[in-house]
Amino acid sequence: MPAFADYLDLRLAVSEHVNNRAISDVFPRLVQLAETTLNKKLRTRKQMTTATLTFTSGVAPLPTNCLEIISLFNMHNEPMRATSLNDVQFPRSSNMQYAIDGSNVVIYGLTGTRELRYFAALPTLTTSPTTTNWLLADHPQVYLYAVGFEAAKFLRDPELAATTDQLFSNALDEIKVDDDRSRWANGVVRMQAYTP
Repeated sequence: MPAFADYLDLRLAVSEHVNNRAISDVFPRLVQLAETTLNKKLRTRKQMTTATLTFTSGVAPLPTNCLEIISLFNMHNEPMRATSLNDVQFPRSSNMQYAIDGSNVVIYGLTGTRELRYFAALPTLTTSPTTTNWLLADHPQVYLYAVGFEAAKFLRDPELAATTDQLFSNALDEIKVDDDRSRWANGVVRMQAYTP
């Protein structure tokens, strides 16, 4: 069973951490600020997802929850290479390159679909009091310290903010170790080099 069942449990835990229940009114904003920071810092296997992009005249919108592209695949299911918008404006680039233009992906002249693999943003906890997500279930301490750090700043408590920030950094390190172990536990290292 997770340490925090949902948003309400997290609110109680953060209130206890900062020893102040007066943060209830601003708690949704504190969670959103913490999630913004988490979306900048986290890139884990649980955030990896796929989507089919539909291109019209060479342009397709990125998914709204896309944080970072892992791979975009051409019609032969081979990864394409990211390049500048200028370089993708030529017919020869249509099967090899793509560019990002704001919140759109550009592939020269393409009308059709392509598969995208990307890191998705965290599903926010602020949609309802009983909302949860994978991060709160698997790594509750990360949410506790991320939101606790925002609460300490809101309460203008620099000592608590510094302590909580260090706890938050340690919790992020633990996620990275856990994610690396899960992704690469059976990995094999192969040395590639020329022999004389």
